[in-house]
Amino acid sequence: MSEELYDEFGNLIGVPETESSSDEAMEVNHSEVAVRQPELQEVFGEDVETIIATSDAKDISEPIVEPVTEQKFKVEEEDLPETFYSKDYLWNMTFLPSKVRNIALVGGLHSGKTTFLDQLVHETHDINHIQAKDYKPLRYTDNHTIEIKRGISIKTSTMSLLMPDLEQKSTVTHILDAPGHVDFVDEMAVAVRLADVAVLVVDVVEGLTKGLQLALDHILLTNTPFCLNISKFDRLILELRLPPLDAYYKLRSIVHEINDYVSSSKHVKNGSYTRQTALSPALGNVCFSSSNLNSCFTLRSIAKKYLDNSKLDIDTFATKLWGDIYYIDKKFTVKPPDKAAHAKSRSFIKFVLEPIYKLITATLTKSPKELEQYLEESHGITSIHPSKFKLDVQLLLKEVFFAFFGGVCPPFVDLIQQMPSPEDMNVDKFNLLYKGNASDELLSHIEKCDPNGPVIAYVAKLIDSASAARFYAQVRVLSGTLKTGNSVLLLGENYSPEFTDDMKVQDVRRAFLSCTRYKIPVEGIPAGSIGLISGHDIDVFISKTATIFDQKLKSPTLEIFRPLDKISKPVFKVAVQPANPSELSKFTEGLKKLNRSYVGSEIRVEQGGEHVILGYGELYLDCLLHDLRLLYAKLDIKVSDPVARFSETCLDISKVKLVTESANTKNSLTVIAEPLEESISRDIEAGVLVPSIPSRELAKRLRNDYGWDALAARSVWAFGPDETGTCILLEDTLPEETDKSRLAELKELIIQGFKWSTREGPLCDEPVRNIKFRIIGAQLSTNFLESNGAQIIQMSRKACYTAMMIATPRLLEPIYEIEILCFSSVLPALNKLLDRRRGQITNDNPVEGTPLYKVYGYIPVIESVGLETDIRMYSRGQAMCQLVFSHWSVVPGDPLDEDCFIPVLKPAPIQSLSRDFTMKTRKMKGLDDEPSLKKYVNHEVFEKLKSAGII
Repeated sequence: MSEELYDEFGNLIGVPETESSSDEAMEVNHSEVAVRQPELQEVFGEDVETIIATSDAKDISEPIVEPVTEQKFKVEEEDLPETFYSKDYLWNMTFLPSKVRNIALVGGLHSGKTTFLDQLVHETHDINHIQAKDYKPLRYTDNHTIEIKRGISIKTSTMSLLMPDLEQKSTVTHILDAPGHVDFVDEMAVAVRLADVAVLVVDVVEGLTKGLQLALDHILLTNTPFCLNISKFDRLILELRLPPLDAYYKLRSIVHEINDYVSSSKHVKNGSYTRQTALSPALGNVCFSSSNLNSCFTLRSIAKKYLDNSKLDIDTFATKLWGDIYYIDKKFTVKPPDKAAHAKSRSFIKFVLEPIYKLITATLTKSPKELEQYLEESHGITSIHPSKFKLDVQLLLKEVFFAFFGGVCPPFVDLIQQMPSPEDMNVDKFNLLYKGNASDELLSHIEKCDPNGPVIAYVAKLIDSASAARFYAQVRVLSGTLKTGNSVLLLGENYSPEFTDDMKVQDVRRAFLSCTRYKIPVEGIPAGSIGLISGHDIDVFISKTATIFDQKLKSPTLEIFRPLDKISKPVFKVAVQPANPSELSKFTEGLKKLNRSYVGSEIRVEQGGEHVILGYGELYLDCLLHDLRLLYAKLDIKVSDPVARFSETCLDISKVKLVTESANTKNSLTVIAEPLEESISRDIEAGVLVPSIPSRELAKRLRNDYGWDALAARSVWAFGPDETGTCILLEDTLPEETDKSRLAELKELIIQGFKWSTREGPLCDEPVRNIKFRIIGAQLSTNFLESNGAQIIQMSRKACYTAMMIATPRLLEPIYEIEILCFSSVLPALNKLLDRRRGQITNDNPVEGTPLYKVYGYIPVIESVGLETDIRMYSRGQAMCQLVFSHWSVVPGDPLDEDCFIPVLKPAPIQSLSRDFTMKTRKMKGLDDEPSLKKYVNHEVFEKLKSAGII
């Protein structure tokens, strides 16, 4: 093809251009070819609103339709795990209360409660992954995400197990694993409330700790039987490397230390605790365990091992294996020729400790073949597979000791079988918890503990579901069977024969036996057992605890089981609010769920509208706020700096007698305030003096124990601000000056005003403590309209305020007792840390047989924020502390001193602290004015008092 025929653009040269057609010719008739598009209204209908958006309303990373996701904050088994017993047989056995034991495992932090329960789970369940990484225990009952991350228990967990005893007879055990940290004493109290028996778990190295002391105090207060499990006995050998004789002395000292603490308790001394108080391996109420060695034993289990094929009596032999009983020349004797020379010949050392030491030594030093031969020849152990001898020594020790002791369950069941069953404890448990006087009909049902009787039960707490969307009610049944499909009477905490609104008929839709990471569905929970129930809105009706009765027991005289008593005061508080104010309703719903989940927490709304959460300590509030953000409210929140909860009191008797008139001036009341004796206040808080006892018995106690005169003891009207409060109202008027009959008619109204005044004090609306208010005069109108409730209640409250304000009012702050476990080299640093925070160390004692020290001291709660972190940093991890509320102390300074110096944005001087705390607390609560007597007396009286130098 010739290139000359085309130009550079490829056009043919010499071809004339064709004329372009006109626009009219080229125009296309769109109306002829276009398809008609229907309107949007025709497509979707008139009922559908259509919106045309010109830009994306969501970010490109956000889905248009959110997927349905269910978050899980608890570890739960997808299917029921295999057990070495039939679950149906377990449930059927619960209908025999004599074969059931309800056990609470209590003790200090890291004392080995959860790992001991792991051993029982491993022995009864076919769980292959029970051994976690780095030879750490699985902690099967720690199933909350916080518990797994932090490595501590924060909620009481329940395991229902069927375990054999030494004779291979089965016993149902409902085991409640209570947290050991002192911040979670409320959960420990729940465990004791549900259980019939408490098992004290004590670390063999640390001995009696503050956490165990709190548990023991509550056990003695509630008259609960207890026994002892000395855990981690392997630490004596592998960690401290004590010789057998010193190991025996260490074990004996722990038993003596706990016995001494129990015998010194006021509950034991005054006879209110009626159970056996002595602990001793010889009495069968002490066992020894080690999770590292996968073993547990009692003296009976050791005796059975030695006398398995003998006709000798096991119990007699077991009693000879403890104490100053010696085994010399194959004979037992209590009088050796030379006690010092034969100290190592004690029977416990010969029959228990020496075999253990030899087993450990052989396992650590011998080759696999030598060890296999030694175990077979010396102990007759042939059950260990040859491949197990090649395991790491930590795992091999478990195999060897499991084969030697023959399992963990039988000795533990042998221990708890010595304790009372639900049949034995039913009446005592009912009398302790029931609020009123029970009818003979109720008592007869409780005594029988019959699964076929009418239903009587109580809800001790609510337990979250895995998604935290709802709650299950954890119940203890005292009579009858709580069956699925039945309807029962559910009484709330506010129910009383006078106020019957807090009651509903509740259907029981499902029932379970709880095993922490799984639940066994059952048809009902019989008398003497512990389980879970669910029903329509059951978790909405119950706030913390509740009472359950059969519908046929409905009666106007029915009372409830007492709400949970707080063993320690929740004195640590923070204010919270949603980050986005528009989410307030969602936030308040989250707070309601939080209040149900944490039984010891207090949530209130201050006068200024802010929400305040009170707890026991930093860790408690940290866990609580974590759950509020992620589980219940599921939103961002703002949190204030933590502060302490204060209280109010007076130091002197009222300086003058002031008459307080009602608003209509037709009534008047004269009240004098004076400090209450410290011994009475202390005993009320400890539960030694119970204000709710009959008035005649109370008067007798006040006369005999506290030296009150007969007239004052008989004139006690009420305690405030509640039944266990430490303020007392006394009627101390003279018949010739006061119309006593009219005063008695208005007694309840005056008491209401008194309780109001002690619930919200005059300084900063904090509770009032340790004051006696004496009514010494009253002029009351006989006209009902002139002396109605509005007049009398306000007048009574104002009279108490007036009496307190002229009795040298003072602010009280809570004080923590601090227990620090550390090495002696850390002591100087601890002194400096506490001094900077107004704290002090009171004493330090060495821990017997260890290089450790226990340091005790006191520190104000408001100064304790961050103390635990500081101690760990300064000691480089060689010290660990626990803080528990101890007492109230007067804050330095005068809260009414208007002239004291308070610097801005700097710490207040010591003598200005009381005024500083008072004003800041008032501002936080929305109380703008200052505390002053001016608000309660007229101007003329105030000026006279001021000129006389009284105020």
